[in-house]
Amino acid sequence: MAAQINAVEKARKNLSLVEKRLNELVIGREREIRLLLVATIAQENIAYIGAPGTAKSYMIRNYAKLLNCSFAMYQLTKHTRDVEILGPFNIPKLINEGKLERQLSRLFKADIAYLDEAFKASSAILNALLSALQERVIYDPISGQEIPINTKLFIVTSNEVPSEEDLQALYDRFPVRVFVSYLEDDALLLRALEARWLNSNNVSSCASWSDVEALQQYALKILRSEIKGIGKFINVYHSTSVPFIKSLRSKGIVVSDRTIIEKLPKLIAASCALYGLTVDSIVNSIIDFLPHLARDASEAREIENTIIQDMGEVAELHDKLNSAKAAAKAGDINTAISRLEEIMSFDVNKLASKPWLKSRVEAILQEARTLHGKYMEIKKTLEALSQ
Repeated sequence: MAAQINAVEKARKNLSLVEKRLNELVIGREREIRLLLVATIAQENIAYIGAPGTAKSYMIRNYAKLLNCSFAMYQLTKHTRDVEILGPFNIPKLINEGKLERQLSRLFKADIAYLDEAFKASSAILNALLSALQERVIYDPISGQEIPINTKLFIVTSNEVPSEEDLQALYDRFPVRVFVSYLEDDALLLRALEARWLNSNNVSSCASWSDVEALQQYALKILRSEIKGIGKFINVYHSTSVPFIKSLRSKGIVVSDRTIIEKLPKLIAASCALYGLTVDSIVNSIIDFLPHLARDASEAREIENTIIQDMGEVAELHDKLNSAKAAAKAGDINTAISRLEEIMSFDVNKLASKPWLKSRVEAILQEARTLHGKYMEIKKTLEALSQ
C-alpha cells in the first residue's frame, strides 16, 4: 500500500513538472495543457480545433518530449492513401507464404499518435480509424485482418469543426474538444515572444509513461472509491453532474448517455488523480469539463452561460467578494467589511435544490470570514491611531 501511495505521489510530482514546463514553453495555453494531461490519464482521445498558428503542433510535440514517450504524426488530406496511414503490406511474406499481412505504420506503434486535419481523410481511412480510436484495433479494409495497435493516446488537430454527416462518427470518438483561438492579451503576447526568443528552449524529459500508468490505475480506484465523510465518488459525481446535464438538455444541447456514464466519469476521476480528490475538486472538474463536450465553439459558450445561470448565487457572492477586495485595496475598509458581512449572512440552506453549488459557496464564505477578521484588525489599528 505504501509503495502504491509513493508511486502516485511521484507520478503527480513528475506530471506536474510536465505541466509547469509546457506552460513555460507554450504561453497562454494553460487550459489546453491541463486538458491534455487529464485526457492522457483518462485514456480518452482529444481534439484541438482552431485557426492555424495557435501553437497546437508545438504544444503536442513538446508534450511527447517531456513525457519521454514515442510519438508519430501525420497530416491527412482527401488524397491520403490508406497505405500511408496503415502501413505497407509485407510483400516477401505474400510471395513466400501467400499471406497478405499489413506492416503497421509508426502511427499505430507510438505511445501518442497525432493526426493533423484527420477530418479530411478518405472514407477507407476513416473506417479504419474508427476502430483504432475506440477499440485500439484496426480492421484492415484490404486483408480483413483484426490488428491490435499499441497507441495509447490519439490527438487530432483541425482548423474547423467537421460538418459532413459521414465525419460525425469519427468526431464522436474525441470526447474532449478544445476550441483554440489566437492570443489577444498584450502581456501574453510579450511573454510568448520572450519564451520563444529569450528563454532556453531545450526540452528534456521530466516524466515517463510509467507515471501516466500509475495515475491511470489510481483514477480507476477513485471511480470505485468512497470519500470519507461524504460517500461514494460515483454518488457525488451523479448528484453534481446530472442537474447540470438536464439543464443543458432542456436547451437542446446533446449530452449522450455514453458521455454521462462512461466518458465524463473517467475524465473527472483522472483530474482528481492528478490534482487531488475532494468534493470541491469533483464539482470544479465537472463544471470545467462540460464546455469541452460541445460540438463547436458556439455551443461551448452556450454551455458556459448555462452553467453561470445555474450558479447564480455563486456568481453574486463572487462579485461581492471581489468588490470587498477592491474597496480594501482603495483604502475603504468600512465598505469592504460591509460587503463581507453581506456575504457571511448568506444562508447555505437556500441551496437545498442546488447541492452542486454548496462547496463553491462554502469556499467563498470561508474566504469572506478570513478577510473579515483581517480587515477588522486593520480597522481597530486605524481607530487606535486616530485617537
